[in-house]
Amino acid sequence: MDRMRSMKGLAPNVFTYNCLIDGLCKCGDIEKGKEMFDQMNEVGVSPNVITLNILVDGMCRHGRVNGALNFFYGMQGNGLKGNAVTYTTLITAYCDIDHIVKVVDLFDQMLASGCSPDASVYHRLISGLCKAGRMDAASNVLSKLKEAGFRPDIVCYNSLVRGFCKNNMVDKAYDIIKEMEEAGVKPDSISYNSLIAYFCQNGNFGLAREAMEWMINGHVPTIATYGALIHAYGSNGNIKEAMKVFNDMSSTSKIPPNTITYNIRIESLCNNNDINSALSGG
Repeated sequence: MDRMRSMKGLAPNVFTYNCLIDGLCKCGDIEKGKEMFDQMNEVGVSPNVITLNILVDGMCRHGRVNGALNFFYGMQGNGLKGNAVTYTTLITAYCDIDHIVKVVDLFDQMLASGCSPDASVYHRLISGLCKAGRMDAASNVLSKLKEAGFRPDIVCYNSLVRGFCKNNMVDKAYDIIKEMEEAGVKPDSISYNSLIAYFCQNGNFGLAREAMEWMINGHVPTIATYGALIHAYGSNGNIKEAMKVFNDMSSTSKIPPNTITYNIRIESLCNNNDINSALSGG
């Protein structure tokens, strides 16, 4: 750029600065990128929303999420408004550090500013709300997603199923699975594993087994499915059923037991004072 400046009639413009700032941010030199941004103002080159987005993204990628947000607010105060990319970058960054309060605040600001979230923003917000146990809010965002013309994907639905199960709202989880089927989104092993884990944790082994049978009809259970059932039966003293699940896995499933599954089996036998079977593999 110095050579460019030395040539008569040539001067760096906003595109020049954006390229340089982007390169510096990608190399992790955020401070140098900010110095270049300050230089723009000094020489009378006005930054644009692309400049803003480059620096916000660079700061977020290098763990300076609060700094990125403060920079964004500062630019807003100077009349440079963000766009959907700005908000999406910040929302994603705050989701990654589980700061759901900031995520919701930014989402509301995004809507108020007239920027339209894409499906990924809705999905990330729903996932974050479910993780935080805010299931009513997650359901409200799901409604907004549909009103905006988007369809929830399997990951979004599974976040809701898992969230409802973890918050003892299994009827709502079933409603989501029913909605998935009606929408043509086939529940997968993750969907059913959430239900099975819930039933096991609450001692409802019959329902856990029933959910597993539904799963077998449409999906191959995962190794985690079998492990959860074996552990649950063993922890509750029902070693006969625990061994039946293990044997079913060994004889009829397409998934062979692994070290973790064998360890769960051995632990269950030991906890139920059947040391000989644990030692012999019987």
